[in-house]
Amino acid sequence: MYKKILVPYDKSDPAKNALAAALDLAAGVPGAQITVLSVVDWHDFNAETFKIASRMSGVMGDTMDMDVISEVENEAIKADMDAIADNIAPLVGDAEGIGIAVEKGFQGGGDALRAEGYDVDSLAIVESMNPETGEITFRH
Repeated sequence: MYKKILVPYDKSDPAKNALAAALDLAAGVPGAQITVLSVVDWHDFNAETFKIASRMSGVMGDTMDMDVISEVENEAIKADMDAIADNIAPLVGDAEGIGIAVEKGFQGGGDALRAEGYDVDSLAIVESMNPETGEITFRH
């Protein structure tokens, strides 16, 4: 009996299969919660190149307002969450207890991992990640 299930989700067919399996595991379990986790490559809205482009386009003035940067980041998070919600809607239907989490990180995609011989049809366990390069080492 599973009450809390985390499903890493990248919109691939294996991720959809994992979500379907999680829905089956949670079916009929009172209070069951499924969190669909999407790890997205993230734009650094505080990066100098973003600031320069914003000034050149006239979107923002010469001084960067941190509230504006936060607002842009929040809009990006909402857009990612909405995209995931639209993508999983046919699978989850009217199921209750479904949550979506979007985290920033480095995502090379399941296809690249499969090409390297990793079996990530349902779960990939991260052994470690280099925070500077984003290189991930997976447990075999």
